[in-house]
Amino acid sequence: MIKASMVLTTAFCITWLLRRRAAAERHAVWVAAIGSAAVLPALIVLLPAWQPAVAQRVAAALPALSRAGANSKLPRHADVTFHADRIEPTLLDRVWPIVWFAGSMTGLLIFGAGVIQQTRLARRSSALLDPVLSGITADLVREAGCRRTIRLRRSLDQPMPMTWGILRPQILFPNCVNEWSDERKRVVIAHELAHVQRFDWFIQSVAQIACALYWFNPLFWIACKQLYRESEHACDDVVINLGVDARVYASHLLGIARALRHSHSGGLWSAALAMARPSTLEKRFAALLKSRLNRRAATRRTVLAITAVTLSVVLPLAAMRVSSSAAFTSPVDGQSASPQLDHYTTPPLYSDEARMHGIEGIVTVEVRVGVDGTVTRLQVLRGLGHGLDENALLAVRDWRFIPARRNGVLIEATTQIDVEFNLRNAELNEEIANDMATRVGPGVTPPQVVHRLEPQYSPTTKHPAGAVVLDAVILEDGTPKIIRVIRSLDWELDETAINALKQWRFSPAMKDGRPVKVRMNIAVNFQSESG
Repeated sequence: MIKASMVLTTAFCITWLLRRRAAAERHAVWVAAIGSAAVLPALIVLLPAWQPAVAQRVAAALPALSRAGANSKLPRHADVTFHADRIEPTLLDRVWPIVWFAGSMTGLLIFGAGVIQQTRLARRSSALLDPVLSGITADLVREAGCRRTIRLRRSLDQPMPMTWGILRPQILFPNCVNEWSDERKRVVIAHELAHVQRFDWFIQSVAQIACALYWFNPLFWIACKQLYRESEHACDDVVINLGVDARVYASHLLGIARALRHSHSGGLWSAALAMARPSTLEKRFAALLKSRLNRRAATRRTVLAITAVTLSVVLPLAAMRVSSSAAFTSPVDGQSASPQLDHYTTPPLYSDEARMHGIEGIVTVEVRVGVDGTVTRLQVLRGLGHGLDENALLAVRDWRFIPARRNGVLIEATTQIDVEFNLRNAELNEEIANDMATRVGPGVTPPQVVHRLEPQYSPTTKHPAGAVVLDAVILEDGTPKIIRVIRSLDWELDETAINALKQWRFSPAMKDGRPVKVRMNIAVNFQSESG
C-alpha cells in the first residue's frame, strides 16, 4: 500500500505541474500511475529483490558480535543469509485479510453488475440504420485513422450516448437520436469516437478493478476520478479541434444532460462511458470556455517520455525490499517498527588472535528484543571469526534497546546491527571494560571456584587440546559475566567453554570486608582425546 501510495502521490504532483498542459497529457500520466500502482504487487513478486543497507551501524568505538546459535556451526568469514523473524500477528493482522477480501469482492461484484447491465442494454439494442449518422461516422473514422469497425446501436433504455467494448466497440444512442440535428450527431460521434481511439473504456475498467482491490486506499478513488475527468476533457478537446465552436458544443452537452435528468433511468452503475454525466459537466463547461486552453493531443514522444519516467520510478520501487528487521521510526508518532539501540553496557573486545592478525571489519548481528528492551536471542549474520564473533555476542547480550511498537503496543521484534571492529578503537574499549570491575590485586581477596561444570562436547569429534581463556567479571554474588574470548581454540570449543563457565559459581571477591565485582581471566581446559 505504501509503495502504491507513493506512485499515486507522485502522479498528483506531476499533474499539478502539468495543469497548464493538455488534458490528454495529464490523462496519460494518470494511466501510467494507476496502471503501475495496480500491478505493483505482481512486480514485487516477479522482480529480483534489491535490499538497501538498512542495518543500524554501531559507532566505530563499539566492535560487536553475534553467533548463529549455541548448537549450530558458523565457519569463519561466514556469509549467512538473513531470515528475519516475523512479528507476532495482532488481532488486526488476522482480521484484515478477511475485511480486505470482503471489500474487494463487493467492489468487483458492483463492477461486474455494471458490466452485466451494459451487456443487457447492448443485447436489447437494435442496429441504428440512419444514413446521415452512418455517413458522419464514416467521415470521422476516416479522418481519425481508426481501423476498428464502429457499430452504431439504438437503445430504448439508455437516455445518453455512450461507448462500450474494446475489440468490437459500439456506440449506444438513445431512442431520440432521430430528433437530433446533424450538428449534434456530429459532435456526439466525434466525442465517442475519441473514447474509442484512446481505449478509454478499457482503461477506465482497469481503473475500476484497481479501485475494487485497493478500496481501502482513498488515493485510488481520487486518482480514478481524476482519470475519468481528464478523459472527458481530452475527448472534448478532440471535438473542439475539429472546428466546433466551444459554446455550441457546451449547449449540446447541456441538452443531453437535461434529457438524462428527465429520464427515469437509474439502478446500477454502468460499465460504459457516458458522454454527459452531470457530475462532470460544471468543470467541463469551465474548461470549454477557456479560449487559451491547451487542447493538443498527447504525442507519441510525450507518451514514451511518461512511460520511461514511470518505469524508472516503479521498477526500482517494486524491487526494493526493506527487511522486517530494518530500523524505521515514524516521524509522526515516534513508533518504531524495529527496536532501536538505546545504550550499551559491555563493549565488544578484541581477542588475542584477532589483534595479532590485525583483523578489522564488521560483524552483523540479528538481535531479538523483548518488550522490556532486553535481548532475548542473538544470531550472527555475517562474521569475522578469530574469536570476534563470540566477543560481539557477549557484548550485545547486555545492551539495552528501545522496544518496538505496533499500533501503540510494545511488541517483541527483531533488529539488525552492524558493529565495526577497528584496532584504533581497541584501547578505548579496553578502558571502558576496565571501568566495569576491579582487577584482582593488593587489597582484594580473589574469588574461589565453589562449583565447576566441566565443558560438555561431542566425544566423537576431534578437537585440539588446550585451553580457551575467557575474560570474565565475577559479580558480588559469585556469578560470572563473560565479556570476551581472549584466546580461542575454535568456534565450537569457544562456545562450549562459554556455556560451561556460565554455570560456574564462585565465592565473591572481598575488599575491605565487602563483596566486590572483579575482573579476571579464566582458562577452560580441553583434553586432546575428547575434543
